[in-house]
Amino acid sequence: MQDTLAETKERYKQGSGGVTELTKTLAQITEALESVKAQMDERGTNMTDAGPLVRIKQALTRLKQEVQQMDVRIGVVEHSLLLAKIRDRSAIREDMQASVTHAATFGDLKPF
Repeated sequence: MQDTLAETKERYKQGSGGVTELTKTLAQITEALESVKAQMDERGTNMTDAGPLVRIKQALTRLKQEVQQMDVRIGVVEHSLLLAKIRDRSAIREDMQASVTHAATFGDLKPF
């Protein structure tokens, strides 16, 4: 009877050790499962979250507006540059005509 009791206690220790190991393994697997579930929930939320897409569209709209404003500014600068060129050409022509007129007027005089 003592041998049977000792044998039973030994099997109990082995069984409870196995149960302890299996319980630890179960806890690790459960923790990993919870982590995967949390990741899946986060991905699902991110996929249905339109916030980033809305921000991208808003940024594109702002960029388009800025491009239009820059186009207007470029046009104004081009116009100003063209006017300056026209004024310079007109001034050069007037100077040349004045020189020709001046030379024609004083061209009749003979040096001493």
